[in-house]
Amino acid sequence: MRTSNLFLCFLTLIAVASPKVAASQDVSKKELDAAFATMSKLIDSTYVFPEKGHQIALHLQQEYKKGKFSGAKNWKGIDSLITRSLQEFSHDGHMYVRYDPKTAKELSAYMAKQSANEADSAGSASSDNLFHYGKEAAAKNFGFQEVRVLDGNIGYLKVSEINISEKSLPILFAAMRFVSGTEALIIDLRDNGGGGSAVGNVFESFFLPKETPLLAFKARTGNTETERTVNWLLEKKYDKPLFIIVNSGTASAAEAFAYALQRHRRAKVVGQRSAGGAHMNSWYPVNEDLFISVSTGAPTWPGTDENWEQKGINPDYPVKSGSEITHVISLIKSK
Repeated sequence: MRTSNLFLCFLTLIAVASPKVAASQDVSKKELDAAFATMSKLIDSTYVFPEKGHQIALHLQQEYKKGKFSGAKNWKGIDSLITRSLQEFSHDGHMYVRYDPKTAKELSAYMAKQSANEADSAGSASSDNLFHYGKEAAAKNFGFQEVRVLDGNIGYLKVSEINISEKSLPILFAAMRFVSGTEALIIDLRDNGGGGSAVGNVFESFFLPKETPLLAFKARTGNTETERTVNWLLEKKYDKPLFIIVNSGTASAAEAFAYALQRHRRAKVVGQRSAGGAHMNSWYPVNEDLFISVSTGAPTWPGTDENWEQKGINPDYPVKSGSEITHVISLIKSK
């Protein structure tokens, strides 16, 4: 998912009215027409590269008119068909549609709250977004799954998602304090699908000098903004050897973290080639049962057009799945 920060995919929400339809109910042609019109419009108006977005939207409408999705009779059956069509045409893993009434309704509710704040002249949207501040974020411990010290005084931090916010900063700080005295640190990002930060690039700031350029973020408007490490972190920096473990399930913001630290030669990456999902996505409600993810931003290495989209991150030490930690330990001991 998602952020207003570079490493997070925006929660730019658009209200779309639609009748409530249960997953098991047949969906009428009128309802399908409305859903596909909404999805096409969202893609055409928000995709990070306008020309490509227009082509994707046009392709989706053409496929619908050809009856490509006629085999599905309800929302639950149609989301995977649409996703497959979008990804096969766009080669963009951040383009997908999900049947998820709970999330679709929460997105619409968040939009309504955002609109109310604007109506009250609050000056900015509420920061109480679903990804960083929802109940599920706390239930997942904001992605901080495990922290321990391995034999040989090697720190180990397992992060299942990148979820940095005012609420999760104490957990991040506590984890980094716990491993601060270790001789080397392993950050395990296997199967970490991404996320982002609502408070700047704090995680990266533990390993790089303040205001270090990380990635340049290109928006649909053509504007480019370079994200940097924060200048306000007072916690102790970690200056010992750093190893990041990735696999084919490492994507999006997790890839961005590994990519930046690898390019700055601050970390060695171990494991298998990552997913190759560089684009940043936004979630939009289509109706009360579906939401669509659209790529609304693209990061690059500053001063270049380079990123890891469709290519993934190539590990410095490619190793078979299941042997990553053992391999890192052997690397540390050999130094």
